[in-house]
Amino acid sequence: MNNKIKATLVSLSLLFTSTSYAAMSDIAVCNDCSAQEVKTLIDNETSANIYVVDFVNRTAQKFTSGDENGSQPIAIAMSISELNTINQRYEYRKTHLRALNPSSK
Repeated sequence: MNNKIKATLVSLSLLFTSTSYAAMSDIAVCNDCSAQEVKTLIDNETSANIYVVDFVNRTAQKFTSGDENGSQPIAIAMSISELNTINQRYEYRKTHLRALNPSSK
């Protein structure tokens, strides 16, 4: 009975992990980029939410486009779940990224 519960919990955790991978928006890698380079990079993306990771500075940022067409993407706070998903995706790099708050640039 105890093994069935463990197997169910493991199966559910794998299911939710794979679901979060599938739901993740575009991730752009921009190592040691200036603010202008990041702006150019996210302007070329088509997703509503864009994640920019920087392995040199070990940071991750989340940007979202505004409601109206043609608006500039703005930096928003990243959830712990989103940051964990990004860190899991790039686990092979042996680098742990931290989220940049929108106010800290």
